[in-house]
Amino acid sequence: MAAASEIALGIDLGTTNSCAAYVQEGRPRIIPSGKGYATVPSVVGFSKKGEIIVGHPALDQMVTNPADTIYGSKRLIGRKFNSLIVEKMRQTMMYPIVEGPDSETAVLLGGKVFTLPRIAGLILTEIREMAQGQLQHEIRRAIITVPAYYSDNQRQAVKDAGEMAGFQVERIVNEPTAAAIAYGFNKGFNQKILVYDLGGGTFDVSILHVHGNEFQVLATGGDTFLGGVDFDTRIAEYALQKFQEASGKDIRTEKVAMQRVRAAAERAKRDLSTEKSVKVHLPFITEINADPVDLALSLSREQINRLTGDLVERTLGICDEVLDSVGMKKSELNEILLVGGQTRMPLVQGKIHEHFARAPRKGVHPDEVVALGAAVLANPEAVSATVTLKDVLSIPIGVALGSGRLKVIMDRNIPLPATKSYKVALQDGQGLEIDIYQGDKPQILEDEYLGTFQFPAPTKGEKGGRQLEMKFDLSPECLLRVQARDLDSGEETSAHMVTLQTPKSLKESMARAVKEQGGQKTKWFSALAQRILGQG
Repeated sequence: MAAASEIALGIDLGTTNSCAAYVQEGRPRIIPSGKGYATVPSVVGFSKKGEIIVGHPALDQMVTNPADTIYGSKRLIGRKFNSLIVEKMRQTMMYPIVEGPDSETAVLLGGKVFTLPRIAGLILTEIREMAQGQLQHEIRRAIITVPAYYSDNQRQAVKDAGEMAGFQVERIVNEPTAAAIAYGFNKGFNQKILVYDLGGGTFDVSILHVHGNEFQVLATGGDTFLGGVDFDTRIAEYALQKFQEASGKDIRTEKVAMQRVRAAAERAKRDLSTEKSVKVHLPFITEINADPVDLALSLSREQINRLTGDLVERTLGICDEVLDSVGMKKSELNEILLVGGQTRMPLVQGKIHEHFARAPRKGVHPDEVVALGAAVLANPEAVSATVTLKDVLSIPIGVALGSGRLKVIMDRNIPLPATKSYKVALQDGQGLEIDIYQGDKPQILEDEYLGTFQFPAPTKGEKGGRQLEMKFDLSPECLLRVQARDLDSGEETSAHMVTLQTPKSLKESMARAVKEQGGQKTKWFSALAQRILGQG
């Protein structure tokens, strides 16, 4: 057994279930829960005894105590309370969703406000304690996976959650990338693969070139509000509609009844992956005129296919967009890799087979593969092999135009490192001051400000316009260097800026650089300190 300091976990923090793995004798292995399951429910509850419970005990009370049982919180983490997505979830979740510190989304649990990183931290603490019990070692280090299309705020919230659980979070890795590592590690492949990751709450798709143990991300995309929960909701709504038609009563305001219907919808969906039809029977679901009434109906696989078919089509549309972004044809793919529990659904597998004209690979476990890949990445010494990741820019970078719109300079999915040029014409006696933004929205107000780049005005007395060539350089760690050169005089100036994908360690280095400027701070450094790093 490795020493305690050498053990690091790979953790898949899921919407519905979470999974952890480590490396033993050169191979990644899943850490089972105390009850012997490979996964831990991503559920936190407040019991009737006044205790916080996590995992299976919390899941067990979900039907009887829905208002104090937090599930699906991965969809909320790192989101602002006033966002449209959060407003939608407030209308459907059984537990109270409230505004927390700094306008972030939070929840009420046992009458107290809990931030979403704290909820995730409780789940990660359960995983850490479970692993320490299994391995008989203290564990501090971890790599945690997130959906490929998570924003920087969401990624930071997950990292904060890991630190709350006592982990040193060495890296946040995209789930499809981790899955690809588990699939291709030490296999000697030279393939282009599409990772189709449809989990409980999110959908991700990534295209990678796997060449030996080098994993190059070619393109990525997704929808952080599309997953198995939405399939369950469609089935539950159908059951509620049928019950109302038969009984004349709408039970959508009855929390316990609603949670029972949701749980039954999920069970029916799972059963219909292997059965052609099922019967749903919920005795005493409500009362009508003081008489108990049951909910009973039959569901067929064909019915749920009709109810959820458009959700699968949405995922395929995203796949096509990602392929188009790098000019790839479906026929160029060597494998389609399925990740996430929702990919067990025959409709999903059938639609993928039809859409890509090839059967998806089923040789990996959809619930475990992400954690296994993260464990390989977390334990390079233990696997005795070098794993190389080559990533892409997931969020475009550009400059602000006078109209308030963003002119994209570096496109999404450009391979890292990357260089792009941009020419600017200056009028007589004019200097350059241009704001740099990162985002995929046309209006800069909806994007993230990175910094202001400045080029000095000509010395007094110089006449005539000038041509500047700006160069944008992105390092493999996604640190941005902006440089400008006067094409006539050769005069140059440059500046560095952190991006949404810059690792925390580099952001801290930038903060130190700002501090070391002391009284010699340039205008750009002052703007960076004040507007990005929160310093003055």
